[in-house]
Amino acid sequence: MKTRDFRWSGHRPWRTGRTKGEAMFPIWKRAGLFVLLILALPLRAEPPPLAQRLSDGLTTDATAALDDYLHRQGWPQTQADYQVWLSPAVAHLPDCRQAVRYQAGGQYRQPWGRRPYLVECTEPAWQLRARVEVTLMMPVWVTAREIQKGQSIGPGDLVEKSVEVSRLQRGFVPSTHPLVGSKSTRQLRMGQLIGELDLQQAWAVRAGEGVLIRAGQPGFSATTRGKALTNGAIGEGIRVRNLGSGKEIQAWVIDKGEVETRF
Repeated sequence: MKTRDFRWSGHRPWRTGRTKGEAMFPIWKRAGLFVLLILALPLRAEPPPLAQRLSDGLTTDATAALDDYLHRQGWPQTQADYQVWLSPAVAHLPDCRQAVRYQAGGQYRQPWGRRPYLVECTEPAWQLRARVEVTLMMPVWVTAREIQKGQSIGPGDLVEKSVEVSRLQRGFVPSTHPLVGSKSTRQLRMGQLIGELDLQQAWAVRAGEGVLIRAGQPGFSATTRGKALTNGAIGEGIRVRNLGSGKEIQAWVIDKGEVETRF
């Protein structure tokens, strides 16, 4: 029996392995399938680094503080920007096995501007300095023309303007607060920002007077009597004593002698 004569053709045939009755399957194809199977396996997502988690936590805390303040003031929710700074020491801290505590420092009346924080973990015990820069834009009232001292404010005396209130060094009045009927306490030049002390408010509710308290939710409403503890113009939040329960509550002036609670 003659043996086949294999001549060198410039390349080597691929090595194959097979058993009797089994079609040949190249080894390189088997390796390719194995790689595809490995890639198809679900990968376990790694948790974000500590610095990222702390940054997210600080932003969440600062956002909640701002939203709560705007709600209590009766101001509209508005867009804010948050820039977080962490001490470089964060790179050497171990992960916290308990809930991280975020404590805002300083005696700040408004929750915007540069706010220092102390970040604290109890297990393992460590502390970290941080800061959140809160930038807030809001539409406020400015004068449309020169206003004399003692002049009553008319509809054409004011104009709405959006400003970065987080940089203001003086008070302001959001444009959601009606000021028509108020009197100027001093001379105001055209284009001047209206501050809280620039006008004598036309009070719709005065301290000590009786008020009608309206409370409502979707599908439910009720009224009761109360006593105003502070003066208030329409749109302002004031303290009111509920005569039925004796409790002090926060309510917003909606008309002369009327207030409403908000949930």
